[in-house]
Amino acid sequence: MVYLIDMRIRYRTDDGAIWLQDDEGSLIILTVIMNRLLSYLIEQRGQVVTRDELLQNVWDIHGLHSSNHTLNKYLSELRKHFKNFGVTSECIATIPRIGFMFNGDIEVQILADDQLDTGSEKKLDSNTDNSVNGGTKKTYVSFISSRLFISAAIALGVIATGIHFIPADLLHQENVQAQKKDVPTFLLFNYDQCSVYTTQNNSAAFSDRKKSLFLELVKESDIACLKDTSFLYQVSEAYLYGREGRAFISRCTLKDNKYISCLNFYWSGYESKT
Repeated sequence: MVYLIDMRIRYRTDDGAIWLQDDEGSLIILTVIMNRLLSYLIEQRGQVVTRDELLQNVWDIHGLHSSNHTLNKYLSELRKHFKNFGVTSECIATIPRIGFMFNGDIEVQILADDQLDTGSEKKLDSNTDNSVNGGTKKTYVSFISSRLFISAAIALGVIATGIHFIPADLLHQENVQAQKKDVPTFLLFNYDQCSVYTTQNNSAAFSDRKKSLFLELVKESDIACLKDTSFLYQVSEAYLYGREGRAFISRCTLKDNKYISCLNFYWSGYESKT
């Protein structure tokens, strides 16, 4: 779903992309938690949402634990983003001793499919009349952006050295705008319409096991194949066979032969399903 906020900001809930509709270079990708939080508040626009309700719907039901301090931190970050985008009104209001509310005076619209440019990753087009009324690559050549590859290689290097990652379902994001370069990767398989690449050329049996684990991870974490995206994926052998280890998935968006944004997911510990 794509929202138009305050007639200037576009926000896509599928991947947490948010940007000024007239400035493609302003795009940022919200973290998974921040995306859930903003989406939930917008769904309840104009209504007071208690702290307990936010903690339950953003963290608890996804098997995560949080605190009021963490909630305040994420809300503060969201407010900063809106301020940086030029929104002068307070988007997220604090209701003392009760909770929070997405400001009902700020116009929020849902953009219909025919109002989105389907050829554009950010689907930029004209405004819409649908107001929210209160109440939330096919196979590309086996090369990948050099800057993206560097980001991935750093993360994969951390996996190899055994440094602990952020828990599953949390992520770090990188905004990448670089031409595709001749840094080789290997096509593992196609997940829906998205190519999945690895940095190693494995045997058929090992590749099958990697595919199976990839599908489990994306299903558990609701990582969708989006238009014009592909994946870079790596997993330690220990994690692949049910021992303590690390896994990494990066979903990257390609537009005009450039990677314009990547969303990185990390897992650490044990893969209990193998």
